[in-house]
Amino acid sequence: MKELTHPQRLFLTEILKERLTLGHPKYLEIEKDLAKRRAGYWGEMGLANYMKELPQEKYLIFHDLQLQINGIHFQMDTLLISQNYILIIEAKNISGTLVFDNVFKQLIRIHENGNEEAFEDPRVQCQRLQSLLRNWTAKNSRNVLPIDYLIFFKSTNTILKTNPGERLDFSKVCKGRDVFNKIENLEQRYNHERVDNHIIIKIGDLLLSHHSPKPINILNEYNLTEKDIRSGVCCPNDKCHHIPINYKRGKWTCPICQTISKEAHIKALSDYFYLIKPMITNFEVQSFLHLPNNDITQKILLRLKLPTSGKTKNRIYHLCTKKVSACVLS
Repeated sequence: MKELTHPQRLFLTEILKERLTLGHPKYLEIEKDLAKRRAGYWGEMGLANYMKELPQEKYLIFHDLQLQINGIHFQMDTLLISQNYILIIEAKNISGTLVFDNVFKQLIRIHENGNEEAFEDPRVQCQRLQSLLRNWTAKNSRNVLPIDYLIFFKSTNTILKTNPGERLDFSKVCKGRDVFNKIENLEQRYNHERVDNHIIIKIGDLLLSHHSPKPINILNEYNLTEKDIRSGVCCPNDKCHHIPINYKRGKWTCPICQTISKEAHIKALSDYFYLIKPMITNFEVQSFLHLPNNDITQKILLRLKLPTSGKTKNRIYHLCTKKVSACVLS
């Protein structure tokens, strides 16, 4: 019902790291957050690959479904819907030795050097999602199915433990392909068909129609402004990424690796739209791309055929996701 796509927060953090002014004090924080978000996405990808093996006639499968109720946004990595029940599966991609602390409701990673790192207890996270989804379905659908959850760890090398004397409900936790055993156990638990296939499709369509990602202002999240962002066109060479590169005679040339491109400005404009604001003037384009004059700027904008508002000097160009973001995500 909904494929897994590149998460917007990860996408924005990647752009921000690349565009942040050199030597910025927030760089290490952003780099650390980016590593965590990439790891999380890889965990979701691992789970999505396993979900492809489930019988398609039996389940509706949603990845990264985002809903809201009473002004509260909530996101589920994977959601399965059958005639018997609904299953939330949260993917985790945390390696090493992990200890579930039942006293303080946290997950502790023990590094090889003995240092400890705390994470939110995924059980608490899933219980919150379970409660929010129950409230959402009760409010939006007459057909309320029981809702359960699983916590999926991508790496089979992850070691799961509890503190001495404590117990962990392993029916809610799995690693790798064990996810299929856990789903089979849940099928046996919820062995009564509560609704027919027609109703399941209606519920699935309803969920999909209410998918509403929370707007993200990545600069505000790090207390940054446009002044913290490097302007200029980025070198498209994956091994270089120098900013800025130079425009001459219809081509962009990197002064470091000599890579040549005719369309490198599209990625730069996309960065502007997503980081700063979804609209731009002719003057702002010339300034941000470091173009030599207004005539060249106008020719580049005309070729892009972006949506516009206003006339002549007051004309504003708007983000067109099909033309601009596709260049970045490809």
